[in-house]
Amino acid sequence: MKEEAYLAKTLDALHKRIAEIDKKIEGNEKDIASMQEYVWENYAEFDEYGYETYDNSAAYKSRVKEKGEYQKERLRYERMLSSPYFGRVDFCYEGEDAPETYYIGIGNLSKGRALDPYVFDWRAPVSGLFYDYDKGPASFVAPAGVLKGEITRKRQYKIKNGSIVYVLENDMNIDDEALQQALSETADASLKNIVTTIQKEQNQIIRDESHRILAVQGCAGSGKTSVALHRIAYLLYHNRKQLRSAQVLILSPNSIFADYISRILPELGEENIQEMTFDEFAYHALREYGEAEDRADEMEKTLHAGEPEEYFAVRSLKPPTKEAEYKQTKAYMEELNGFALSLEWELMDFRDFQYKKMERKETELSDLFYEKFSDEPLLSRMERIGEHLIDAEETLRGKNMPEEEKQEALDRLNRMYQTRDLLKLYNHFLEGTGREAMDVSDGILRYEDVYPLLYLKYALLKPARRKEVRHLVIDEMQDYTYLQYDLIAKMFDCPMTLLGDRAQSMSGEERDVLTFLPKIFGKEVHPVCLDKSYRSTLEIMEFAGRLRTSAASPSVNRHGEAPKVSRTETKDEMYAQMAADLKRQAGWETAAALCLDADSAIEAARELKSRLPGREVMLLTKDSMHFKKGISVMPFYLAKGLEFDAAVVPNVQDYVTPLHRQALYINATRALHWLRLYGTGRSGLLAASEFGD
Repeated sequence: MKEEAYLAKTLDALHKRIAEIDKKIEGNEKDIASMQEYVWENYAEFDEYGYETYDNSAAYKSRVKEKGEYQKERLRYERMLSSPYFGRVDFCYEGEDAPETYYIGIGNLSKGRALDPYVFDWRAPVSGLFYDYDKGPASFVAPAGVLKGEITRKRQYKIKNGSIVYVLENDMNIDDEALQQALSETADASLKNIVTTIQKEQNQIIRDESHRILAVQGCAGSGKTSVALHRIAYLLYHNRKQLRSAQVLILSPNSIFADYISRILPELGEENIQEMTFDEFAYHALREYGEAEDRADEMEKTLHAGEPEEYFAVRSLKPPTKEAEYKQTKAYMEELNGFALSLEWELMDFRDFQYKKMERKETELSDLFYEKFSDEPLLSRMERIGEHLIDAEETLRGKNMPEEEKQEALDRLNRMYQTRDLLKLYNHFLEGTGREAMDVSDGILRYEDVYPLLYLKYALLKPARRKEVRHLVIDEMQDYTYLQYDLIAKMFDCPMTLLGDRAQSMSGEERDVLTFLPKIFGKEVHPVCLDKSYRSTLEIMEFAGRLRTSAASPSVNRHGEAPKVSRTETKDEMYAQMAADLKRQAGWETAAALCLDADSAIEAARELKSRLPGREVMLLTKDSMHFKKGISVMPFYLAKGLEFDAAVVPNVQDYVTPLHRQALYINATRALHWLRLYGTGRSGLLAASEFGD
C-alpha cells in the first residue's frame, strides 16, 4: 500500500475512534447528571446506616474517573491527527518468507478487537525494533518470549497537519528533525556520511546508561537540547518499571525555555515531566526571608553597572557590587564553611533543661550535642536531641506524649541557640569579614547573596533530599557556578544529564565548568563533546565564529543567505528597515528580534508593533511563561536554548564590551536560516569590515 493511502486509512480510523469516544463521554455525562439528580431527589430516604450513600458515592466517583480516562484518550488521538506516526519498521520473523510492517507513533491505534494496530505505541515491545536496531538481524521480547528475525526496511516520517512532508529511508534512526530534513533534501553522499556520523554520536549519548553523570559539551547548533529530550524518552522507555516521567526534573534557564521544550516532549509521547529554574527553587527555599532576585535581574544589573543608583531604584534592583562574582566561588564557600564551624561554640548557650518530668543537666546536653549527635547539622542538632529525650520519656511513661507537649519541649531546647535566624547569621558573617550586611528592608534578597544564603542554610540545617527526582537534566550548564553545583550535589542523589556550550556563557568570557565538576561529583562525571554545528546555515555559523575568542566549531555544509549588517543614520530609519526586512521574510514560521537588555527589547517591541500591523509581535520578559509562534522580542539572556527560522538584532552599535560580545554570539546563533543586524552610526564590535559592514 502506498504511504499516502496508509496515512489516509489511519486518519480515517482516528476520526472514527474520536467519534466513538465522544459518544462514550456523552453517555458518561448523562449517567453523572442522572446520579446527581437521583441523589438530590432521594437523599432524605437513604438508609440510616449510610450504605446507600456510600454505594452512590462510589458509583459517582467511578463515572467521573471513567470520564477522565476517556478525555485523556481523546486528547492523545487528537494529537495523533496531526502526526499519527513517525516511524516504520519491516521485520521478517525467523522461518517466515515475508516481513510484517509496524508503524510507530506516540500512541496505540487499533483496527479493532484482536486485530493488528494501525499504529503501535512507541513504548510497546515491538517498537524496540525501531529504537534498538539498525537494518539487519534483530529481536524483541514479547509475551510469548524472545522473537528473532531481520529488519528489512526502516523509514522515518515528517507528518504535519495530517500530510506527509517527507519520508526518509535509512538504515539507522535519525532522531533530530534538522538531520532528517537535511537527508530528505539531498542525495549528496558526503553530507549523508556527515549526518550519519553526527547521529551515531548523538545515539551514544541518548542510549548511555553506564555513566551516572553525563556532561555534554556541545557547540551552538549541535542539537544538545534535541539529544537531551530524546535521551529522556529513551530512558523512560527502557526503564519504565523504575522510572516515570514525573520523576524526571529539567532545570531550565528560564520559564520561556521550559514552555518551549514542553511542546517537544509530548511529541515524544511523554508528559508530566517536571520543569523549573534553579532560581525558582531558591526562591521557594528562602521565601521566609524575602523575595529573591533572579538571574535576569543580575544580568540587567551587570549590563547597566555604570548607571546611577536612580536607575536601579526605579526597577527595584540594587546596584551590583564588585565581589558579586567571587560570592559564587569555591573560595567563598570555604569562608562560609569556616564561619559555620565557628558557630559550633559561639552559637550555643547551654543550661539545665526541665519540662514536666524530663530533666537533663547542662553537661549532659553538651555531651549529646558535641558527641552523640555531632554528625547532625548545627541548627538541626537540638531537634535531634529533643527527639532522643522524648523517646526516652515515652518509654518511661509507656505511652506517647501529646503533640503540644513534644513541641513545647523542642521549643525550649531550641531557645538554647542564641539565634536560629539564618539572615541574622549570614549578616553576622558578612560584617565579621568586613563586608556590607544585606539590607532586606524592602523585602528583596540581592541575587549575589541568594545562593550563599541557601548554602549556609544547608550547612546549618539538614537539606531535604529530593528523592522523588530520579533523573536530573540541567541545560545551559555553563551558567551555573561552583557554589550552585555544590548545592545541586547536596540536594540530588540521582543520575544526571548536563548540557551546555562554554562559548554561550553569560559573562565576559567563555566558561568551561568541566574544569571543576569532577571536584564536586568526582569520577562519576563522564564528559562528551558534540563539536559539529548543523542546525544553522554555514554562513550564519561562520559569521558567529568571528565573534568567538576561541576557535570556531566545524559546521555542516548547509548553505543559505549570508548575514548582513545594516547601518542607518537614525533609530527611526533602523526600525523602518528592520520592519521592511521582516515583512519580506513573513514566510518563516518563527522569527525573533533579539536585544541586548530589557529596555532595548521594550523599545524594539513597541517600534515593530507600530510598523507591522496584523503581525503577531510579542514582548517576552523574565516573567513570561509561554513561547508562541510569530515575532518574539526579548533580551539575549532569555533567548538561550531557543532557535528561530529568522532573527534580527537591533542597536548593534551598543555592543562594545566582552560581555556584549558573548551576547552578540548568543543572538547570532539563535538564527537557523536568516540573520540581519542593524545599527546607527559606525561604532561597536561590528564596525570592522570582517563582519560584512
